[in-house]
Amino acid sequence: MQKYKVGITFGAYELFHIGHLNLINQAKKLCDKLIVCISDDEYIRIKKGHSSSNPLKYRIEIISSLRQVDKVDIQSLAYGKKKLIRKYSPDVIFVGDDWTPKTFTGANLGVKVVYLDRTKNISSTLLRQKYFK
Repeated sequence: MQKYKVGITFGAYELFHIGHLNLINQAKKLCDKLIVCISDDEYIRIKKGHSSSNPLKYRIEIISSLRQVDKVDIQSLAYGKKKLIRKYSPDVIFVGDDWTPKTFTGANLGVKVVYLDRTKNISSTLLRQKYFK
């Protein structure tokens, strides 16, 4: 696969798990600088329909501590993907392959989309269903 200068990815990272780490590891192998944008609590509440399991400040601390991550920023309802992409001008946006060109093209973002392998049998939704019923 091609190596990019700057890559960006977005996520809630509210229940950080091995799938998140695998995606971040895959993304970093494909770019020199990796920016991870974390959804704030309001974004999660409105877009996902539930409260975050961990406050934003803890999620920032977790993601910031990863050596693969060069920069952390916040995605909010007012400051979303388009604005963050304009701010950083990445060469590529990385998403898990649970998204497809039919469900997410990134066409309105003006940046190439790379779909990365998703870790099988793990997701925040599955963890929430199993442990937070």
